[in-house]
Amino acid sequence: MSKLDISNVVRVTLLSALRGLADANTSNLALFTDEQPIRAGFGESGTYKSAAAVAEDFGSGSDAAALAEAVFAQSPNILTGNGSLIVIPRDAAADDAPAVVLSTGPVDLATLTAEDYAIGVEVDGAALATVDIGDIDASSIEDAEDSLNVAAITSAGLVFKLSGEVSAANIRLETVSEGASSAIVVGTAGSGTDIAGLLKIDGATATGAAAGTERVKDAILRTMGLGYFGIILNETPEEAVFLELARMVQTMDKLLFIGSSDPDTLAAASDFLVAKNAGLTHTRCLYYSASAADALLFAAGYAGRALSINFEGSRTAHTMHLKEVVGLVADDLDQTALDAANRAGVDVYADFGVPKLFTSGANQFFDQVYTRLAFKLRLQVAGFNYLAQTGTKIPQTEEGLSGLKGAYRKVCERFVSNGTFAPGLWTDSTTFGDPETHKSNIAGFGFYVYAEPISQQSAAARTARVAPPIYIAAKDSGAIHSSDVVVFVEG
Repeated sequence: MSKLDISNVVRVTLLSALRGLADANTSNLALFTDEQPIRAGFGESGTYKSAAAVAEDFGSGSDAAALAEAVFAQSPNILTGNGSLIVIPRDAAADDAPAVVLSTGPVDLATLTAEDYAIGVEVDGAALATVDIGDIDASSIEDAEDSLNVAAITSAGLVFKLSGEVSAANIRLETVSEGASSAIVVGTAGSGTDIAGLLKIDGATATGAAAGTERVKDAILRTMGLGYFGIILNETPEEAVFLELARMVQTMDKLLFIGSSDPDTLAAASDFLVAKNAGLTHTRCLYYSASAADALLFAAGYAGRALSINFEGSRTAHTMHLKEVVGLVADDLDQTALDAANRAGVDVYADFGVPKLFTSGANQFFDQVYTRLAFKLRLQVAGFNYLAQTGTKIPQTEEGLSGLKGAYRKVCERFVSNGTFAPGLWTDSTTFGDPETHKSNIAGFGFYVYAEPISQQSAAARTARVAPPIYIAAKDSGAIHSSDVVVFVEG
């Protein structure tokens, strides 16, 4: 007798959970060193959870081992945020490298609608020249790259390289030539519509490198996919190298910690002051006068303590002001040096009877820069995962938009929980949607998530399946760093 399949009655489909992205680990710290490991078969990098393991690979007397000790000696340290120390030896036999300029942020290529774009640029030491580009075909990222690389650009000794997508393209401008004589200085076009500012490369400068030990800049570009967030070095770069490196790191979701013992870094027109005035907040400038080696240890210890926030925790956010760096004594600073450091936005390790970090916030307070980058990265992952972990589709309706806002709202709630944001009074003139709703949400929750109604979308946006812009307002919890006391005594 034949039997009928049970699926005529009951049908079962097994579904696997769709994959999403993990949050970026903002406690991972990279150490770039010109030392070479003593362990055979080391590879591109090593990942460590202890200073002893670094000493095994690089030797107990190495810079890498000493800096690792400074990182892991702090309490809390990067391990608290589930981070690791990633040691990256710079290539000792690197080839000649071109000069490379990166955009300071993503560019929406669809906004480039003029037909007479041009760029003013000095290439390899030549005088400033205006190079005509013409119009930009933004049909795809590849078409846009082809549009930029017209014959005049290649004849000038340049090449554009684009990545990302049309609405958020990353711009990279390189010299065709390689070596120490390669250079780019982006100026102002003498005719046409200047495209440099639109591509977010205006005012940029870059130099190439001769064959030999790889520059830190090139090592970072080579290893950006290793998942590190913070960067420390086993050397203090020279002024021109420092500023180029700081400008590049500003274009990335990373933080660079630079230690110096040179008192000139606190002087007027110093490279640290230039970095502050240029808004290079992703570079944290640190001064410790004892010696060059101790200044590097200060930077390593500072980074180890600074990147310790576990953003999944409760009340874990911190400020670096008045914290201690384990393993270092207080620097011998007078009030004049402290005032100079405050003007330059440089953090120091001062003696208040006990050693304490002191920061003016002139180059923004560290916690402001760190927590906002962490917030940005987690918002990106939350939005991506909401869109990518849906087995069917998210309808382009208020219901679908509400779900997307909910994903972002959860990140906001997490940052209220960890102490980055807090309920308070909204005093800025900028509001979204109904002003009273905006203010009441900030007062009640510490944040407000708003989007224009789906019904108000343009036909082009709807056809492209793009969600309406989502606006988030959040109230920084701030921090108390000092206090004034007024005492009245009645006789």
